[in-house]
Amino acid sequence: MATPINSPRTHSDELLSKPLPHNIEAERSILGAVLLDNSALDRALHHCTAADFFLPQHRYIARAMVEMQKKQTPIDTTLLMEYLTSRNELDAAGGVPYLSQLADGLPRVTNVEHYGKIVAEKAALRRLIHETHDVQQKALAADANIPALQKQLAAASVAEMKANGNGAKHSFGLEEFLVHEFPAPEHLIEMLIPRGGSALIVAMPHHLKSWFTTALALGMTVPGTLMGKLEVPKPVRTYLASIEDPGGTLQWRIQQMMRTSTFRDLDPKLVKICPRTQGSYDIMHEPTFQWLCRDAKEHGAELVILDVLRRWFSGDINSPKESAALCEQLDRLRDITGAALLLVHHENRKAADIMQASAGSFNIPGWANSVIQFKRKMQQGEKISHVEIEVDNKLGPSLEPVRMTLDFTSEVLLRIEALEDSEAVSEIREKLTGEWTVRDLAEALDVHKANAYRRLKKMKAAGIVEQAKAGKKGRIGGLARWYFVQENSDADLEDDTPTPPPSQRRLN
Repeated sequence: MATPINSPRTHSDELLSKPLPHNIEAERSILGAVLLDNSALDRALHHCTAADFFLPQHRYIARAMVEMQKKQTPIDTTLLMEYLTSRNELDAAGGVPYLSQLADGLPRVTNVEHYGKIVAEKAALRRLIHETHDVQQKALAADANIPALQKQLAAASVAEMKANGNGAKHSFGLEEFLVHEFPAPEHLIEMLIPRGGSALIVAMPHHLKSWFTTALALGMTVPGTLMGKLEVPKPVRTYLASIEDPGGTLQWRIQQMMRTSTFRDLDPKLVKICPRTQGSYDIMHEPTFQWLCRDAKEHGAELVILDVLRRWFSGDINSPKESAALCEQLDRLRDITGAALLLVHHENRKAADIMQASAGSFNIPGWANSVIQFKRKMQQGEKISHVEIEVDNKLGPSLEPVRMTLDFTSEVLLRIEALEDSEAVSEIREKLTGEWTVRDLAEALDVHKANAYRRLKKMKAAGIVEQAKAGKKGRIGGLARWYFVQENSDADLEDDTPTPPPSQRRLN
């Protein structure tokens, strides 16, 4: 006689046979606190929502309280019963006996925020249990799709992070919105890389971009001024995924930096390196994406640097559809890791405006909160290189145009200085004499006219140039004519009479 074989209980069956996580007393304490002090509702909802309550009658009561608050109706036992009765929900909410004793024996009302956190945490655990149970059931199927299941797990993690966004308020009435105080976006590097945001470096090949990103990864481990110009408010944990160059090249670059005083005090524990090795890297390949997320999260990265895009993405960057999918994948990476993302990309539109200079679809620069352009590289022999850097930061003030110098003859090695502090203005003076237009300035700088206009505004603010003649109105003001203010000389010091613009001097 054959022995019957019983199907073994799966781990998920055992898991779901246990009571789901909840804390009835914390839920009851919140509801009772609101009956005693209506202001307790806002303090609780800073951490949880009505949907987070486990007991069904508690969800009915919490929803009713929220709706009464929106209608500016006082919340007490009598009015709450009346409101629930009008919606035929009084019995579902526990009835008169339950509501009448809701506030009895209540703990301290001042602890309501703590109870709100407990309710939110238990709800988060329940959601994860249900989601992972669904994934487990699909994984047991004969035709299980591993990439799809990995994506579902990642999506569950992202949804949970958004659902528990520290009580962030998602909508406002107009009057409430106009008086609400929104905190200024925090930056990992002031005016350059927003915390939790997205940044894009655009440059032609061999324009020192990998030197720059490596310097950031090392230098951001120490708060203070980096390379003479970049302000780092707090130490930053960085994950440097640099596969543009072979691993040995990246290793040599780091060794060169660590020999200099700028990077001598770095904290090596705050940097993790992902070098280029054999094999392919494609962030759209789900196993690769999951590995990258896991590695960055294990490091606790606050900034992930992907250098360079063409090695992390094998799709068509010119395709709006494929580039949009790439941007969604990059946002997934930010959401899952909680880190800011710095993407290094190539330029293929020479002299284009900063927002139009990157290769491929406009989706890519449109995705970034901050766009950083490297341009106008100049070489002085084999030991010294210069490159100009311009920034368009959408979340705050932008770093002024600067020049970065790689100098193997100096102990500093890498330094950044404002263009006004360098020889750049003198070079422009030599090219532009008398009166000139924004178009002339763009040609002298070999940049897009929009970039030249930004440079013009900074020179005007610094008192380096003045307007000689007004032109047509508009963003560029292309017909306006400008001239360089005469630099101080001994004659200027003796004569206080202001020097007229060139057009007036010719009239005289």
